[in-house]
Amino acid sequence: MPRVSVEVETIGQAILEMLRARGIDFLFGNASTSIIDGLARLSAQGRSGPRAVTVPHEQAAVAMAHGYFASSGRMQAAIVYSTVGTANALGAIINASRARVPVLVLAARSALSEDGATRGARDIHVQWAQESFDQGAMVREYVKWDYELRGADQVEAVIDRAIERALDPPQGPVYLSLPRDVLARPMRELFLDTPSRRVVASRRYPDPACIEAAAGILAAARHPLIVTSEVGRDPAAVDALVDLCDAGAIRVIEASPVYANFPATHPSHAGYVFGSQVHPDVTEADAILVIDCDVPWFAARSTLAEATRVIHLGVDPFFGRYPMRNYRCDVPITAEPAVALPMLAQAVRQRVDRGAVQARRAALEQRHRAQRAEWLAGALAERDRRPVGFQWASHCIAAVTDMETVVVNEYPLDPRAAPPTGPGRYFGPSHAGGLGWGFGAALGVKAAAPGRTVIATLGDGSYIFSVPTACHLVARAQDLPLLTVVFNNGGWDEVAKSTLSVHPDGWAASSAEVPMVSLAPSPRFEEIVRAFDGHGERVEHPETLPAALERALDAVRGGRQALVNIVCRR
Repeated sequence: MPRVSVEVETIGQAILEMLRARGIDFLFGNASTSIIDGLARLSAQGRSGPRAVTVPHEQAAVAMAHGYFASSGRMQAAIVYSTVGTANALGAIINASRARVPVLVLAARSALSEDGATRGARDIHVQWAQESFDQGAMVREYVKWDYELRGADQVEAVIDRAIERALDPPQGPVYLSLPRDVLARPMRELFLDTPSRRVVASRRYPDPACIEAAAGILAAARHPLIVTSEVGRDPAAVDALVDLCDAGAIRVIEASPVYANFPATHPSHAGYVFGSQVHPDVTEADAILVIDCDVPWFAARSTLAEATRVIHLGVDPFFGRYPMRNYRCDVPITAEPAVALPMLAQAVRQRVDRGAVQARRAALEQRHRAQRAEWLAGALAERDRRPVGFQWASHCIAAVTDMETVVVNEYPLDPRAAPPTGPGRYFGPSHAGGLGWGFGAALGVKAAAPGRTVIATLGDGSYIFSVPTACHLVARAQDLPLLTVVFNNGGWDEVAKSTLSVHPDGWAASSAEVPMVSLAPSPRFEEIVRAFDGHGERVEHPETLPAALERALDAVRGGRQALVNIVCRR
């Protein structure tokens, strides 16, 4: 393959040329001097490059790159400012790490030189105080790779290595620091392979013996169960999971789902688990297949029978980056679910007792109908209650979504009342729980799929943590209209529930109000979006919510961002 030469003037310009050549569409965040100058050069020359999106807070910038990848499958770059910008981005980097989402994080770094003869040498007061002994140490536990650029001869190798490590499964963020004076160094030509000779795409196939062993366990089980959180990252894996469930009439639980993992209309769908909830099917199962799920159950709350056999399937089925994770595993299947599940379905189909499968399927269908009727009744029972209930609010959101709508949910949406409509149309938060992810991620999804309607469903806490003025500014400046729905219950409900769970008979349980969980007095969030020329409404009555959502979506479809502030309760 040919190597090409690209004319450049500085190392900063060479970095941009490499991103351009390697298919990076967007650069989200706050750029440094030579990168800014390089962007201006590309613009003056009428050449395309990474689309630079100014994001006035680094957490939102990394969250946008996260959301863009979740929607499109294409890795993007975020650029942050030195140590302080890295600190701002750290929560979002942790989210991307635990969600196994590749993001190229570029970080400015104080100049190495104090010599006035060196272009880019330190000449700003903060550059001494912002330097650390080891800038990469701030993120090292949560990135797959970190490095500092040292010279012009490294540019191609370093960018390719960063992308290679980010995309090699299990995927994740990488971090590259860029000293100011290194970026400013003169460079006349960049030589690079085009296309890249550093290809990492390679399917991970399972051990055939493990497939056979797992199929034997599932086929012989009377109460087989599948638990997953993230199999829906690959739509092909969802179809394969449906085929497996059809082969063996196997129930599926979604545990704090990050994606749309399984059709909610399918009779095998047994429900959802959030927070510290316990699903009764876990303790009743005699065989459990765990697929891309870090916490399939809580040992402190659910005791498996000694005879229950457990299978783990995933590219990284043991979540090797977690310091501690103690789950039994009788059969490991280390492979991509989209590759392994069709093999497993075929092997199960060859072994099952068809009569037993047929009887189990009939029972699943009956149970599924009863469960869905109960869920619907629960939502409708809230339509006349004040303040607005979460199930009713979720039911109303489901009523205004269609197959072209993408929902980005940071905690409040109740999937029993608003089940995902399919793969690629629902994204939930990383299990790391870095609050403030949802708004930025929704902007990234909108950037990746501008023709789709995007709804971000956020708690009042997650909206505040998202640095909303930064996100609303990006939505306005970049023409990324979306609907933000704030479930405003005036506090951190999960923190209160966790406290009462640990201390059911404690002081907080007997107090009039649990300390340090209230977000009162609640701001008028609808006024914030209006400051950015958006449409804002406040809803306090359940019967007015459907019309408010319709008006907000009309504004979004007309090109304006919108926010609906729902005063609600669990």
